[in-house]
Amino acid sequence: MNELQREYYAFINNMDVRLGAFVLADLPETFDNEDGATVKFPKDFGPKSLPMLELFTLSRFSSPDEVIDPENRRFVEGLIRYLGETYLRAIGGGWDHDEETGNGMPFIRPDTEEGPLKGEPIPILAIILAAVDARTAEVFTAVLDKARENLGGDGSPRRNCTGLAMGVLTAENSSEEEVEFLSRFIGTVEPGIAAWTQEQADPSSWSYERESLARLGRQIKVRYDSRDEMMGEEETPFVAGAMRFIGETIRRIGFGQWRYGANLEADDPRSRQPFIRFIIGDQNLDMVPWRLTQTALEDPNSIAAGLDTVISMREEETANEEAAQSR
Repeated sequence: MNELQREYYAFINNMDVRLGAFVLADLPETFDNEDGATVKFPKDFGPKSLPMLELFTLSRFSSPDEVIDPENRRFVEGLIRYLGETYLRAIGGGWDHDEETGNGMPFIRPDTEEGPLKGEPIPILAIILAAVDARTAEVFTAVLDKARENLGGDGSPRRNCTGLAMGVLTAENSSEEEVEFLSRFIGTVEPGIAAWTQEQADPSSWSYERESLARLGRQIKVRYDSRDEMMGEEETPFVAGAMRFIGETIRRIGFGQWRYGANLEADDPRSRQPFIRFIIGDQNLDMVPWRLTQTALEDPNSIAAGLDTVISMREEETANEEAAQSR
């Protein structure tokens, strides 16, 4: 799997938490419309929210150059998620990406009257750029109207589809505390890892791969004699970075999702800890970075071995699916 593929799957796997954080933290509760009246900002992923979303986007950006400014990447990514999920709820379809373009940016492949995913790609970032350039507050809705025409009939979707294919957090499988924690935590993972690697010997040699996990296990074994030493105040920056690196590496390679152990028994290793959940077949496999960090005190290979377990189960899952298809 190349880097563009990894970035795309990271985008999809973190959809629920990142999208929830965008809605909660970046979209306002109220907004002043063109008439100057203060109105409630709709956050329901409905078509009626698109004009307001576009007006809000225009209030944030005065030119397309500002949209692609790296400083605005987090907000724009959230906007891509919200706009894409709104289209998917209205017309059906799925998220996709094209590695041949060289950027791997996610887009929507809509359903049409010809069948699921038969429509021309809807490039969400390009739509945002066009809207900021046109400044009419009509682009987001016009794109949806055109896609509805391609559905035929009365323009209603032929299936219920949000685009989220795995790991969705709902009221049934999560809690408000978990979503709140992850909304804060997810945004610290990549920056935290970047800062952590800069403090390590040969920073450029650390990458999201098995060998780096094995190397980290050996480093922990040498650095600490006990769990108490690891929990010392002066060691907090190193341990926090290591935990993020372990979790994000196995999450990317194994296609997992960050979760948080709210409302669990105190003796559960996941309790009050961020962990990675892998949905493999009809079962869940949970791995706790803090727990893996501790196991390296006894066995420096244990962190990499945790990744091996995920890979083995994924390979078995694939083999079973292929066997079922050949029958």
